[in-house]
Amino acid sequence: MAAGAVCGLDVGVDYQRRWLVRDSVARFGQNICDAWAAEYSAGAEVHPEDLVVTDPGNGFSYLFDLAGTLRGEPCSRAPRVAGVWGLSQPGAKGRDHSRMRGHPRPGRSGDDRGHLISCAAGGGYDINLVPMDAALNRGWSAEGSRFRALERKAAAAPGMLFFIRPVYQDGTDRPSRFEAGVQDGENLLVEMFANGAGRSAPMRSAALRQASAFGLDAALIEACLDLTCAKDRLFARGWRSGPAILTRAERCAVADVTGHMAESVIEVLLDRLDWRVLWHFTGPGRHGVDLVFLTPDDKVVAVEVKGTLIPGHIPQLSRREITQMSAEWVDKADNPGMAELGLRSADVYGAVAVINFADTTWRVALTADFLALSPVIHLGQLTRLSWLTPEE
Repeated sequence: MAAGAVCGLDVGVDYQRRWLVRDSVARFGQNICDAWAAEYSAGAEVHPEDLVVTDPGNGFSYLFDLAGTLRGEPCSRAPRVAGVWGLSQPGAKGRDHSRMRGHPRPGRSGDDRGHLISCAAGGGYDINLVPMDAALNRGWSAEGSRFRALERKAAAAPGMLFFIRPVYQDGTDRPSRFEAGVQDGENLLVEMFANGAGRSAPMRSAALRQASAFGLDAALIEACLDLTCAKDRLFARGWRSGPAILTRAERCAVADVTGHMAESVIEVLLDRLDWRVLWHFTGPGRHGVDLVFLTPDDKVVAVEVKGTLIPGHIPQLSRREITQMSAEWVDKADNPGMAELGLRSADVYGAVAVINFADTTWRVALTADFLALSPVIHLGQLTRLSWLTPEE
């Protein structure tokens, strides 16, 4: 492989050559940091006062672009990390979830708040967090699996050199790729990772089958019925006696009522868990999420509700032009709940809830990224949603 090449791609800094002639690991780290600064400055036309090296207290040195913030001058770039290096540290015993929640969610719906230096290798929060493709960050893709393997190698041997350099293609704080390296005895392993379209397959509702089927009190369903309404009476007949008792025309007529009933029941069930409704669907012309809630830990959750009268059945997400509960579907202009609240998929969590009236059960699965659903196994998971956020 040619000098400065990693995985078939050209890399601006020749890490292997610098490693072979190093005086010490510390000098090597300072050397590549100087190289990063020179290359970054040439590409971004950085003011000399903007590029600084700082240690936020985790023993790693971060090359950071202040982008004019201290000088009070406008800048076309966002403040961002241009590289970080140091010796891996024993991981923290606990995680400060409030620090993670306080960091802005990435603007791209397929991104996580990714750690440049993993928590297991001594990384922290704040300056250490960047928008990172979920498939890369979580190891869902082949590239993500390689990335996680490199992180694990750094974490497994405290005191080993580890570095990562975000590379940008525009003025945002979202890297287009990462160059990362870890010391392996006397050798240096270096790899490159694209921070791009490594998204997993569109979200599927299979996780609902893995979710617990929580019991549902029939009295709650009764309380949501308005028996002065002909459609509610039709629903009640199909619920109590089974849908087979209904004619084809009646089954078509009762379909919408089943959905409305499911939404009412879910609203009551989640209210009992201290979820507070921010918006619910009230009119004809269904185009988007059914409910929007604020959870006990101040998360906003957009909820799609499904209802069925068929025993053992779990309705699927619609897969027409755009898959239901995908980021693209949530962000549609004709999604009234999101539009009225001024929200996008990057601002909220998602949930799919299913009421099976025949079995008197309900299930729910949640997503933090609108890429994959995670089943809810016990109701305590609905009290705090921090378990949805990956802990790298």
